[in-house]
Amino acid sequence: MNNSSNTDRSSNIEKELTLDPPGSIAIVGAGTHGIEAGLYGRFLGYDVTILERGAIGNNMRGESDSDLVVLPDQCLSPLALSAVAAQHAAENPSSGPLVHPTTVPAWIEEGLIPLSQSDLLRGRVRTDHLVTKIDAVAIELENESEDSSDYPADFQVHFTDSAGVGNTLRVEAVMIATGSDCDIEFGFPVPCPYLYQIESTSHHDATGLLAGRRQIVELYSQLAGRDDLDLYRPPRV
Repeated sequence: MNNSSNTDRSSNIEKELTLDPPGSIAIVGAGTHGIEAGLYGRFLGYDVTILERGAIGNNMRGESDSDLVVLPDQCLSPLALSAVAAQHAAENPSSGPLVHPTTVPAWIEEGLIPLSQSDLLRGRVRTDHLVTKIDAVAIELENESEDSSDYPADFQVHFTDSAGVGNTLRVEAVMIATGSDCDIEFGFPVPCPYLYQIESTSHHDATGLLAGRRQIVELYSQLAGRDDLDLYRPPRV
């Protein structure tokens, strides 16, 4: 972590907890809101890594060819739709426009996976990576006269891959997008600064989808020190 980022975080620790881009963020879960949170962060310039214990859309994959319980155009946010459409047009210039998914598998295959492969998220989504523990790690200061306790700690995210090999990732903030299914061990008291949980992760109803997206807006607005940083809102013309 660089000193300018340290200063930004320290001066706001008792007020708004800010983190300037390209601050590092780990997102746990690559479902509807995990992918969305990663995309949102990348649009703002953050260094995002998404860790998923299974495959993309893992919690949705047991639903076979289930029909959607939300409108097809609600499966992806306006931000995600524009990213997928732009990528599709760049890679398939002679093809027609994208069609919204009508089943849960299509939501994954035609929405979430293309998003993970888009320019903003390519190489940043690690599937079959099980997060087991998150520790707090004191930052290392270049100026020895400063006290590291004046700054919020970084996070050391412990995970194992599909081969059972363990590794760690050090980041400045963590967003957990696994819903109620969270069995991660925390090596510090929670809640704590810069550790967030996106509580509304349901893909079964529009209310849950929109609530989760609104939480994403609120989290990034807070990190940016803004009252509202809504990238979903249509631009003014």
